[in-house]
Amino acid sequence: MTDNIRSRMTALAVTFPTLEAAPGVEPWDPAALDAWASSPAPGSGARHAVHFLLSVWDPQRRWKSRGLHLHAALQTWDAAHRAAWQAWAADPWWP
Repeated sequence: MTDNIRSRMTALAVTFPTLEAAPGVEPWDPAALDAWASSPAPGSGARHAVHFLLSVWDPQRRWKSRGLHLHAALQTWDAAHRAAWQAWAADPWWP
């Protein structure tokens, strides 16, 4: 993957408030982000955000932290997290 794609993933990740300082966001490192989401550290909103990001990055991979459950994420996320997802969904892209 190019540095531009990794930068774009970081830019997407930081739109989720609970991920601004998460390991694996800056620089983009999906394995580190997956490991963090598998730990007890993040809350459920952050975990759902990670699952979303990893599904954008590689939707076919079986991530250690499990997969995205969009309905559960939308029920859990606050307005800022839903807005981050809605901005992507309005103009979706994949690496």
